[in-house]
Amino acid sequence: MTKCTRCKNTEIIKKGKRKTKLGSRQLYYCKSCRKGFADSKLQYKTYGPKVIVSALIYYNLGSTLEESAKLTNKRFKVKISKSSVSQWLKEFSSICTYCKLREKVSKNYGKKILVSKTFTHSGLAYNFKYHRPKLEILCSSDGLQTLKEYIENFSRKGCPEFFNDIKNRCSQTKIKVKIKTESRYNNACKLSDLALKSCSLNSKRYLTVENFMLANDSSTISIEVPVWFWEKNLNIGMNGHTDILQIRQGKIFVLDFKPEATRENELKVSSQLYLYALGLLFRT
Repeated sequence: MTKCTRCKNTEIIKKGKRKTKLGSRQLYYCKSCRKGFADSKLQYKTYGPKVIVSALIYYNLGSTLEESAKLTNKRFKVKISKSSVSQWLKEFSSICTYCKLREKVSKNYGKKILVSKTFTHSGLAYNFKYHRPKLEILCSSDGLQTLKEYIENFSRKGCPEFFNDIKNRCSQTKIKVKIKTESRYNNACKLSDLALKSCSLNSKRYLTVENFMLANDSSTISIEVPVWFWEKNLNIGMNGHTDILQIRQGKIFVLDFKPEATRENELKVSSQLYLYALGLLFRT
C-alpha cells in the first residue's frame, strides 16, 4: 500500500503523472499533510528496481558485468552499462552478501549454479531449487551432510508416489508449541524489501523474494523444499514444503514468507514452522 513519504498516512489520491527519461512516475496528493509526492520505490535512481534487481541476479548467477548489462538491456529495452551494474553491486553489497563467495564460486562452478525440479502438490506446481555452491560450502561439516544428501537426492528422485496421498499438511495443522516471539529488521528483511520493490504482481511476491535471496545472499541454500514424515504423537502422516532454507553459523533456519504476517494466527504459524523443522529432522 502506498504511503505518504512525509507523514506516512495512507489517505492519498492520484494526481497525474510526471514524465521521465525512461517513462513516467505516478504523482500523489496526501489529504493529511496536504503535500504532493512522486512514487519512487528506489530514491535517486535513474532506473527502476526491476532493472537493478535483474542485473544483480544475472551477475550473481555467473554472468560477467558486460553480460549482465546486455541481458538486462534485452529484457527491459534499456541501455545500462557494465559500470552501472558494478555501481549497483557496490551499493547493495551490504545486503547482497553473496559477493563474498562469488569469486571463489565462479572459478569452481562457472554458471552451473542452480539446480531445479518442478513437482505438483494438491494440483499446484512448485519449483524446488537449490544453490549448488552454497549447499556444498555451507554443508561441509559432518552435522549437515545428511541435509546436503537429502536435497541433492530430491533433485534426482523427486517426491515418492504416496506424497500426494498424504492429507495432513503442516500449514493446516495446529499443535501446542511453546514459542518465544522476537521482532527484528535483519538482513532477510532487507533482501525481501529490495526484492519486493521489483515486483508489481501480488501473486508473484513470494517467488520474487525466494529467487532473489537464493541468488544474492550468502546463506540461502534452497527454496520450496518438500518434506513428508510420520508424526507419531499425532499418529498421522504429514507433508509440506518449506519456502526458504538457510544455514547461518552452522545452524539451519526455516523461513516462511507471510505477506500479512501481523494478521496471521500465531499458533498456526508456529505449528507450521515447528512441523517443517520436525519433517526435515525426520528426513535427514
